[in-house]
Amino acid sequence: PYTTLFRSMTNKIYREMFINHLTYQWGWNYERQQADGCLFTLTPVLKRIYKDAPVEAKERAIKRHLEFFNTHATLAPLLFGLIAALEVNTPEDEKDSITSIKTGLMGPIAGLGDGLFWFTLWPICASIGATMAVTGNIFGAIFTFVVFNILNQGMKWFGFRIGYTKGMEIINSGSGDEVIKRISGAATVLGLCVAGCLVSTTVKVNVPLVFASGEGKIVVQELIDKIMPCFLPVLVTVFCYWRLKKTNGKEAVLLIFGIMIVSIGLTYLGILG
Repeated sequence: PYTTLFRSMTNKIYREMFINHLTYQWGWNYERQQADGCLFTLTPVLKRIYKDAPVEAKERAIKRHLEFFNTHATLAPLLFGLIAALEVNTPEDEKDSITSIKTGLMGPIAGLGDGLFWFTLWPICASIGATMAVTGNIFGAIFTFVVFNILNQGMKWFGFRIGYTKGMEIINSGSGDEVIKRISGAATVLGLCVAGCLVSTTVKVNVPLVFASGEGKIVVQELIDKIMPCFLPVLVTVFCYWRLKKTNGKEAVLLIFGIMIVSIGLTYLGILG
């Protein structure tokens, strides 16, 4: 009966959830990871739903959202919006199901968030900013920071609303997995396109060797470009990717310094230019 006192979501509640979510990762711990941030983000909704509820009901709600939780921080508002809708519309004796839904969706949302933001949007913003910085434009770094954070924080701002209004529709229609797969697939394709463009425009490997015989000469770099343009940059990129994947990123620093040392040595010998 006390849940009927909660009428509907308001801009004030959405705003409070957004502000609380800015500290989402502050309470991260190894036992339950983002559970503290989950509860704090949902507090504006819970305190209104359970305003006149018995103490026992409030305790159950707090414990329910202090269970282990871990997902992508930027897309988490989509899930929190859905959880808020479930809290409002689910009878008290059936609210244990909310934990199951939350646990079942946090993995797919984490995968989607990583693919969409860290492997797609961030490389796009960083590559544009890096291209500007390479030409001496001081706004390269500023562009990367500002544009990415507009997208990042904008997704959080609207995520609560989208999750609350559309989340239940997706769950009830049974098309949630299909929607996530389509978005994830599109993000992967876009990320691969950006990575390909980044390799061809940013990674530079030039071989200045020239072999002459009488009046004829062979310029090695021109020969390589005729066979396959950007072959050497792609080769270096594939090698770096292979080493990082093989060692799970543990040799990243060693790889960076190794490339620097080899590049300086080969340039000194005249093999690279």
